[in-house]
Amino acid sequence: MKYKIISLAAVAGMLLLVIFVNQSPTPGLTRVHQHLTWEKQSQSSEVTTDPEELVTHLPIVEIRTGDKKIPGNWVYEEDGANTGAELSEDGEKTILVSVRIIDSGTGENRVEDEASVETKARFRIRGNSSRNFSKKSYLLKLVDQDGKENPQEIMGMSQHDQWALYGPFLDKTLMRNYMWMNLSAEVMGYAPNVRYCEVILDGAYQGLYLMMENISRGEGRVNIGAYEEGKPYTDYIVRVDKANHDIRDLNTFGNYTLRMVLGVDEQAVLSVVYPGRQKLTEEICDYIARDFSRFEKTLYSSDYTDPIRGYRRYVDVDSFVDYYVLQEFLCNNDMCSRSTYLYKDRLNKLHMGPVWDYNNMLDNYFTLQLDGSEFLYVERLWFDRLLADPYFNRKVIRRYRELRETILAEDYLMDYIDETIAYLGDSIERNYQVWGYSFDAKQLHANERLTPLERNPKSFPEAVEDMKTFIRVRGRWMDNHIDALAQYCHESKTKSYDNR
Repeated sequence: MKYKIISLAAVAGMLLLVIFVNQSPTPGLTRVHQHLTWEKQSQSSEVTTDPEELVTHLPIVEIRTGDKKIPGNWVYEEDGANTGAELSEDGEKTILVSVRIIDSGTGENRVEDEASVETKARFRIRGNSSRNFSKKSYLLKLVDQDGKENPQEIMGMSQHDQWALYGPFLDKTLMRNYMWMNLSAEVMGYAPNVRYCEVILDGAYQGLYLMMENISRGEGRVNIGAYEEGKPYTDYIVRVDKANHDIRDLNTFGNYTLRMVLGVDEQAVLSVVYPGRQKLTEEICDYIARDFSRFEKTLYSSDYTDPIRGYRRYVDVDSFVDYYVLQEFLCNNDMCSRSTYLYKDRLNKLHMGPVWDYNNMLDNYFTLQLDGSEFLYVERLWFDRLLADPYFNRKVIRRYRELRETILAEDYLMDYIDETIAYLGDSIERNYQVWGYSFDAKQLHANERLTPLERNPKSFPEAVEDMKTFIRVRGRWMDNHIDALAQYCHESKTKSYDNR
């Protein structure tokens, strides 16, 4: 069976996307959508998982570990408590591996072809809940023969030494991160670039993956200034997620006022991503915590709506507006609780984003079943207060309506999905020759499937149709109710908040 869905509507969608790409919100930044601009599948392609017979239009990533155990799996005690990540046989967090990337640009890649990139790398399993999946995702830190950073341009993406190999497993469409990283970049100006590829690990075919830029400082990524050792200030990237329990975790206003509480026994933490842990000092962590807290203290003050004294003096408002519109439209449950990034050039304002990890959105969260019929995140961290400001609230409503005419338009999104499927071609079937058992939810562990069991799709076409249906339902509900968002800035709500 081959999934090659081509229609006149899809062609129209391609033309629309080309227009959107050329109208990128960040001048000079052109987003590459692989399925539109790369070589398509050749006639030599076959549905085979034998590496010696594999011919694919997608890049091939071949990794050899020397049969070493790959560290990074979660370790659990008998009572189910997570005690951290498994180490290598040498007691390290990563192992040294050899990496070859075959990317001929001709539409036909074979394992025996000359590699476009050949390097050593530090390697481990990555992710949070995804570490429990049978199909693993991996962290790659490219190094040279001396173990030093070895930045490489990979699959047309900007040169860097840090990369993520994401293996879609819970997302049976194989598309959520590919599609929405690309579209988020069209909305917000930057999101990690992504490229589909096929992975061979120690001679065994592993299926369809995404090579992803991870969120880090650098030209072509988060383009902020480099940390200068000894300076008492710095540009920075921070993340809301689980605690690291080390110097990276910040005690900001949002933390010590318990605004980051996720549940009875769980609290998110704002932690430093850049500068990296090896460069961090107590002085720099204190600077970042104080700088970020200025925004939070102002946001939760009585003057927060004032255009001069309020939060607007500290943040890039449009980035917060775009972020909210995307997360609310997509029903991304991780919003402001997990995988939530912000960055600050100290000479400019705090910027929301880049986005990261779209695995669980569009009704693909393990235990939370949605019908798309409510505003989900109006009380999330920071946005509970932002949406109470009529200025911000109006901007959200206006921006949503603008995007529904372009990048979030229903027909456009449906066509984007169909064109991506047509581009992937045989690689979908190859992937499910290895992982096809995952369509039988009874064969999966509880932490690999959705609940209740009937939510789990039984085939690739069913998974795609489920996602399409949810997009239609969600968009139409928001079209009819977006003006009701204004209730959250009405005096009846803001007064009760201020008087708490």
